[in-house]
Amino acid sequence: MIKFRPYIPSAITSIRFIAAPIFFYFFWNYDLVSSFIVLIIALSSDIIDGYLARALDETSNQGAYLDVAADFFLIITCFSGFSIRGWYPPLILLLITVLFILFIATSKQEKPVYDPLGKYLGSILMGIILLSFLIIDVIFRQVMLIIIILFSLVSIITRLLFLKKRI
Repeated sequence: MIKFRPYIPSAITSIRFIAAPIFFYFFWNYDLVSSFIVLIIALSSDIIDGYLARALDETSNQGAYLDVAADFFLIITCFSGFSIRGWYPPLILLLITVLFILFIATSKQEKPVYDPLGKYLGSILMGIILLSFLIIDVIFRQVMLIIIILFSLVSIITRLLFLKKRI
């Protein structure tokens, strides 16, 4: 008999891979209510999968990387839609991609790089995505953009300084 328990958190994580293109479709077609509902489902899956993985004692490196990949895919998809609609500049996609690549590259080391901000990267970006829906204001989004840039710079600098100490 196949045990499904270890796969439950990963199956829930996979919801974000499915939700991202659905979100984009609704957002592209100016259906903000439907795209917001899909976003809430996706964000809920991020909370639930981590909780279940710990509660079921089914945490793994593979599950952690799947979670990060799902977060990245959802975040990039959301910001792609936001960029197309003019909510955020397209260069934000490059910055987010660099952050995730740096996070993955430094996390695969024997001793993972401790970055006091980087471990919250996905949560902060998802929070900004959610707030961007709730507060539809150009000035607010400009403030969020500044927060993303500042957070990103500090995160990149702390990771690079930590790596430099190791060399």
